[in-house]
Amino acid sequence: MAAAEDEKLTRRAALRVGIVYFCLALVVEATTVPHFSQFFFTVEPRDVVVKKGAKTLLNCSAYHGDMSPAIRWIKDGQNLNLANTNRRTLLENGSLFFEEVLHSKSNTDRGLYQCEASVSGLGTIISRKARIDIAHIAKHFDAEPIAQIVYLHDTAVFSCRINGISRPRVRWFKDRKEVKKSNNIFIYDDGYLEIHPVQFTDFGTYMCEASNADRSRTSRVVSLRQNPKTDEITKGVAPYFIERPKNTKAVVGSTVVLHCGANGHDSQGKRPGIQWLKDGSRIQFKSSKNARIQTVGSLSLRIMMLTKADAGVYTCRAVNLEDSVDSDASLTVLVPPKFEKRPANVFAHTNSDVMFECDVSGHPPPIISWFKNGDVVIPSDYFQITDGKNLKILGLVNSDEGIYQCFGSNELGNVQASAQLVILQPDIPLPTTPSLYPLVHPGAMFTDSKNLPSMPNNLRAVLVSTRFVTLSWQTPDHTGPSGIIAYSVFWRERDSERERVTNTTTTEANIQHLKSDTEYVFHVRAYNRFGPSTKDATLTVTTDQEVHVPSPPVNLRAVPVSPTAIKVTWDAPQHKKGYITHYVLIYYEVGSTNEDEITVQGTGFTLQNLKIFREYSFRVVAHNQNGPGMSTEEFVAQTFSSTPSATPQNFTLEVSSATRIIVRWEPPPLDKQNGIITGYKIRYKKSGTKQGKTVTTDGNRNNYALTDLRKGTEYQVRISALTVNGSGITTPWQSASTYRDNLYEHNVPPAPARLQVKPKANSIVVNWAPPPTDAKILVRGYVLGYGRGIPDVYQTTLDANTHDYTIQNLQPASEYVISIRAFNNAGQGRVKLETVTTSEETTEEPATPMMPPIGLKAIVLSPSTIVLTWADNSLGKSQKINDNRYYTVRYTPLPTNRGRARFVNSTDLNAHVDGLKPNTQYEFVVMVIKGRRESTWSMSVINTTQESAPGSEPRDLTPVPMEKNPLAVTLNWQPPQRPNGLITGYLIFYTTDSKQEDRDWVVEGVVGDHLSTVISDLTPDTTYFFKVQARNRKGYGPMSKTVIYKTPKVTKSASTESSAPGGLSMNVIIIIAAVGVGVTFLIVIVAVIAIILVCRRRDAQRQAALSYKSPNKPVKGIQKDVKPPDLWIHQPNNLELDKMSKSHRSESNMSVATSTMRRSSQGSSDRLDDLPPGMDALDKRRNSFVGESGYPSSGEERYQAPQHRSIIRPKPITIPVDAQPVHREPVATVTALPNGHIMQMIDPRDGLPMRPVYPRTQYNTQYTSTPRVNAGDIPQSSSTKRLHSSDDDEGNCSYGHDVMEDSYTSRIGYVKPQQNLSPYKKPTPPVSSGPIKPRTAVPVVTSKAPDVTLKSGKEDPGLEVKNKSLSTEELTAEMANLEGLMKDLNAITQQEFEC
Repeated sequence: MAAAEDEKLTRRAALRVGIVYFCLALVVEATTVPHFSQFFFTVEPRDVVVKKGAKTLLNCSAYHGDMSPAIRWIKDGQNLNLANTNRRTLLENGSLFFEEVLHSKSNTDRGLYQCEASVSGLGTIISRKARIDIAHIAKHFDAEPIAQIVYLHDTAVFSCRINGISRPRVRWFKDRKEVKKSNNIFIYDDGYLEIHPVQFTDFGTYMCEASNADRSRTSRVVSLRQNPKTDEITKGVAPYFIERPKNTKAVVGSTVVLHCGANGHDSQGKRPGIQWLKDGSRIQFKSSKNARIQTVGSLSLRIMMLTKADAGVYTCRAVNLEDSVDSDASLTVLVPPKFEKRPANVFAHTNSDVMFECDVSGHPPPIISWFKNGDVVIPSDYFQITDGKNLKILGLVNSDEGIYQCFGSNELGNVQASAQLVILQPDIPLPTTPSLYPLVHPGAMFTDSKNLPSMPNNLRAVLVSTRFVTLSWQTPDHTGPSGIIAYSVFWRERDSERERVTNTTTTEANIQHLKSDTEYVFHVRAYNRFGPSTKDATLTVTTDQEVHVPSPPVNLRAVPVSPTAIKVTWDAPQHKKGYITHYVLIYYEVGSTNEDEITVQGTGFTLQNLKIFREYSFRVVAHNQNGPGMSTEEFVAQTFSSTPSATPQNFTLEVSSATRIIVRWEPPPLDKQNGIITGYKIRYKKSGTKQGKTVTTDGNRNNYALTDLRKGTEYQVRISALTVNGSGITTPWQSASTYRDNLYEHNVPPAPARLQVKPKANSIVVNWAPPPTDAKILVRGYVLGYGRGIPDVYQTTLDANTHDYTIQNLQPASEYVISIRAFNNAGQGRVKLETVTTSEETTEEPATPMMPPIGLKAIVLSPSTIVLTWADNSLGKSQKINDNRYYTVRYTPLPTNRGRARFVNSTDLNAHVDGLKPNTQYEFVVMVIKGRRESTWSMSVINTTQESAPGSEPRDLTPVPMEKNPLAVTLNWQPPQRPNGLITGYLIFYTTDSKQEDRDWVVEGVVGDHLSTVISDLTPDTTYFFKVQARNRKGYGPMSKTVIYKTPKVTKSASTESSAPGGLSMNVIIIIAAVGVGVTFLIVIVAVIAIILVCRRRDAQRQAALSYKSPNKPVKGIQKDVKPPDLWIHQPNNLELDKMSKSHRSESNMSVATSTMRRSSQGSSDRLDDLPPGMDALDKRRNSFVGESGYPSSGEERYQAPQHRSIIRPKPITIPVDAQPVHREPVATVTALPNGHIMQMIDPRDGLPMRPVYPRTQYNTQYTSTPRVNAGDIPQSSSTKRLHSSDDDEGNCSYGHDVMEDSYTSRIGYVKPQQNLSPYKKPTPPVSSGPIKPRTAVPVVTSKAPDVTLKSGKEDPGLEVKNKSLSTEELTAEMANLEGLMKDLNAITQQEFEC
């Protein structure tokens, strides 16, 4: 209860502290909340035209909530000095008043004015530009009236144009009297006078007068006379223009008139008719007087309330029966600048990047410029104007704070909008962040530094290029209580205060848009939920140096000079970086697949023999002594149009009645049209006559009906296509005869003979043929119906001459039913139906292939990230992109059936591809796209991502009982679905208590990709919980779901049978076998000992040095009673046996798992070389990696990495006979020692136990029932002698020397009995081996030998070892009892002692 109460008090205290922190944060936030200031112009100056010497006023007023802004004026970019003049006055509201406007060669008030408003501590804004113009009128007319001679009822047109500010007003005079408007006289504001038709009273003299605020001017006097030649009228005259439409510019919303007048009389005495076409299509006029587009006067075209859609090419066509003539003019609609998107106020932290967006529309497209506090922003590496409009500031510093203005200007004016940038310190949250949610962990400002992460490790530059650097690092050694949530990468130029930052959650970053040959300092900072790392990882990198090649040439222009020639000019580069050797002009026809280039020495060239009316793209590359530089942006120009060079196609005649012939055709081939087809000229006549008639159709038609023909008469027809340049080649004459009889209407017409439909995305083109002519039924027209899914939802009535129609404004990918039927006065005929589906909406643009990128490289950064780099040949040696091209990377896992292709775009010569699958092979290709042009895919490159820990758990873990052994279970499973690499093993976790932590479960290892193992020696009638975990070279994956298995109840007899199925026990078999070979083995041992004794006596000094010392009296010399050596034991160089405390002597002190389960695995003879995450060194000892004697289990060493082993030559050690106990019981329990762990010997320097480096096999050998004790229980009293040895290195195996040579380091060979520590393990039979080879030191000198010390069964553990020698006879008797043991030792070691 007390503990619970303390916990409640602690929670309350923590809550109070959190509330205090939260309230403190709110108080701080309330007192330091950043805000924007209201600062803007309420009135801005406007353009004004004033007469010289008059007064004028430029208005200006600015608002700021806290104080009045300071106002000053700027003229033509210079501050206007108002101090010493009374002529110009600054009013209180900020307006500028002119008492008298001056205009002379030395002093003028004419110019551009801006109002500048400033607030101290905030910034400065400037108004839009306003122009003061002085009223004036030009001395000479641009167009004056011209004398004309016309017929009565013809058209007369006079024009009068003169430049002036303001626009002059024009008045007309006839015979010195002002002309007024009347029924046939039309006066226009743009200075035109039209008389249509000309009456007899209209003949006379005419003049115009133009005037404005400056003065007036009068034109010359011209006459209008009657044409006396009347004989031309009877012969027929083709149309001719007396006034052609002119190219015109007009402001949106205004009214414009395109003037056109033509005269000429055909053979029938008719004047030419005027038709208007826009972009080749005939304009259909509405009859309403309020129509926005209509004809006026002599059929001139007037367009009111101009829109941007009205811009285009207009054609005036004059047509009579003799011929037709065309004249074109372009209409350009000017649109003043208008904001589509204004820049917005921004809060930002230092080191961050901000973007001010600004979009201004207009025509011509406005030029956008940026100002900061009234000063123009000059683009640089840190102030970038992107897309020609947006301002991007990189690596903010405090001095960047202020007012930023976006200006958009074209020839009609300019507009401005401002935005404020407020720089906040890093500890102040952005106002857009909800203040109720802290940015960091509560109390982070007072957090302990131990909770913060350490700096990231191993920061390095993986890739360094001229323009980018790819960084990689590793997670910090100390991540704090919470994991790493993000990293911040800071970088700046050396000796620069402007630093940039980017954030990432991965351990790599690709830093783009760097300067070449520049030293950068990078800092990487890690964050957890408590705050940033205590220290940043720092790296200095110098980008690669670019080749010194020229910058792009400037002012590239291309102007057509003829239908087949274009003149291209440019200026030299701003940065030549040497001397320019030549230029390369690269050009191609838009839509073509090939580029051509020409070497040019100067700064201009005229390309000849180009195709007519084709678009060509041009770019220029300058070359210096180092090679090609950067290319200019592409410039597109089009050659002039010309007359068509081919006839219309599929020209046919179709007789439809006794008085009508239908003419059908298709346009000329596209490459022969040589311009926009504005119409078709049809010439027809009776066969055998010369006189004929001409009909001109619209350019979008492909049929025409010739009517009012004679019955039963043969006619000849030909056709030609028209452009603005005139008629093209005509077709040969074709003949057709009209019917002799008329058609009847007593019945409805039959169904049309044919119906064809051609679907598009938003339209359907419908063609049909008239009903069969043999029925002689008159057709007066057709009814076309259509609808989605059903016919005749919408219907259109067409005349009998129309046999095709385009249905517009349809839905893409929709099914429509089309119907067509003919009709006459008797009614509608039979219907013909067709079902069609519109296509999906796509944008078809001609694609011009470019050269694909080269040198594609794929660099693996991590299991999920690959960086790609490549080169672009079209960029030259500089490899710098200065246009709108981009690259598309396609990557596909291999084999291709493993997943679909994915794409990523890049605007640089590299791409950071992440989100990849670990240990997966990918194929990469890249292509370049620039506008409508694109390259083919590059050559592919293949690379494989790095491995990572398994991403999923093993599947379908299933326990299966074993029939012959009820205390064992077979575990089967399937590999992980995402192995992320080669599976190197599995860990089997099992326990009887599922509530235990994972580290307390017993662990067995399975090597390789085996999918089954056997867990044996389990406890009967016990519930076990199993789960499995996969491992590869990179770590461990998640654990599988836990499965449950309960062992059956087993009787004692059954248990005995399972352990000893029948016959002699393995121990008895071993004893019998040992007796059989004992005699032979004993003879070999005696021979070996005899040889060793002889060799030993040769080095008395060395024997003395290695003899035992008395615990009380140190022995300085050789003891006299020391008998010849009985046993050779290998010892490491300079290793001594010192006395040690019992805790250090006994391996039984190592922690062993306290589970009630047996730990024997038949199917998993190996173990992994490390444990899963979260299991420390102590946990290793608590799991099944620890064997019965405290050593790792049997599979441990097979996972041990190979170690370098030197050959040691140990020296023999003398063991006095009297040092051995008198009474010996031939009892030994052998447990082999592990490889690569603590060597079980005593270091005289620290007394710590150590393990020899060699693999062991776990087995026990028991000869009697004498109790077994752990070797570590033998007391090492003060009477224990120190053992000395020396060694010499030798490069081969030899047994003919004084000592045994071993291929392992640190060998030990002293023997001690072992006690079975695990109460759950049953003694297993010893390993049987073949005959023992007679080797000198096999019985006692081997790193494979078990660490066994022989002790009397009655010896007290605390008793000291007697200091007395063993006789040869006693040793022989002892060896007889160790025959079985030696066989096992020989089986273990024989592989190690063979050369």
